[in-house]
This record gives sequence, C-alpha cells and structure tokens, in this order.
Amino acid sequence: MADKTVDELREEVARCTRLLVMQEVMDYSGHVSARIPGTDRILIQSRDISRLALGAADLLVVDLDGKVLEGSLPAPMETALHTSVYRARPDARAVCHGHPTFSTLFSVVDRPLLAVRNFAYRFANAVPVHSDTTHIRSVEQGRAVAQTLGDRRVCLLRAHGTVVASSSIQELFMDCLDFEDNARSLIYASALGPLLPLTSAEEGALRESYGRSDSRAAKVWEHFLHKGRLAGVL
Repeated sequence: MADKTVDELREEVARCTRLLVMQEVMDYSGHVSARIPGTDRILIQSRDISRLALGAADLLVVDLDGKVLEGSLPAPMETALHTSVYRARPDARAVCHGHPTFSTLFSVVDRPLLAVRNFAYRFANAVPVHSDTTHIRSVEQGRAVAQTLGDRRVCLLRAHGTVVASSSIQELFMDCLDFEDNARSLIYASALGPLLPLTSAEEGALRESYGRSDSRAAKVWEHFLHKGRLAGVL
C-alpha cells in the first residue's frame, strides 16, 4: 500500500483522536501522533486544543528532538514520550498515549492484564508496566518508556495510562479499542468465576487465523467513521 499524503495523514490523526474520545480511550488529555513517511518528523496536536474538536489543520509538525517546525502553538508536555518511541521503534508509524479507565486499573493492582478475548492474542505476552507515575516530559523519561515498551504493541504507565505503538493510524485505533475492551472483559469475567485466559496453543491458532486477512483494521475504522458521523463527532 502506498504511503498516505501528509494531508491524508493529518485527516486520519484528527479523526482517530476524536473517535478515541468518543470511545473514552482519550479525554481532555492524551494525544495521537503519526510519523510522516520518509522523514524524522511527526504530526501531533498542540497542547491545549480540545481533542474532541481537533481538525487536520490544527496539527503541528514536530521533529524527533521535539522542536515545532510547523504551527504556532506549543506541543504537548509529553511530546518526548512520542518522539522517544519513534526513535527506538523504526516500525512505529503511529503512537497513542491515553488514559483509558479499565486497562489503567491493571497498573495499580498486583494482577496481570491477561488476554481473554480472541482478538487480544496480540497482547498476550505479559503487558509491561512502566513504574514512573509522573508526566513523561523529558527525553530521559521518554527513553525509559520506550525501553519498557520494547518491541510490544502496548505498555501501561503506572497509575497513569497507556502507550500504544502501531504500523498505521487505522491499526492504532483498532489496537487502542481492543486493548481497552479486553481489559473491560477481564474485569467482568473475574466477577463470574475462575478465569480461563487464552492458552499458548490458542494464541498461536488465533495468530494464524487472524493473519489470513489484514482487513480487520480497515473494517473497524470504517465502522467507527460511520458511528462517529451519526454521533456528530466527525
């Protein structure tokens, strides 16, 4: 698939942000970013513009040192979280930092966030928890988060939120929803009886089953575009 133009990418980042607010993965805070293809620059929203009102033209262009190259407003305080992940992960083309309630709960209890839904096979290998509870403002803090994340799709920030890294905005949106949905399902299932999380064999079978088609992210994206329009979010 050909790389999207910068204008197309701007539109996707804005839509993704507004849809994630609608789905309560983000709120008045948090941010989605995207790597501009073939560059060491990213698109990210400014610090103070409402996430629910974000438009394509509101996005800043920032380099991996956190310098604003396009746009007159300040970048988010936690821009270093994003830039550090992009430096450490050449495969990452989209990053989200949000504060979803159900998954964040697993950063404050002594219980692993297990995979219990079939789509959660992607998060099955012990989601790591980063120990720093403060805002990730400095390059040193950002590098530490990137180290905790490693080569995984997601990590938790203790008592704070999540960091998700994906290969596209559409995949990022799907990963954010799936991660929170699995956490919600795990909490509900715990109230019903002994847990039966996915086994290693099931994870392998699901990886093969889902791997037969790469259309799920686009399908999820298209569904929520329509849902967002009906809700007046887009």
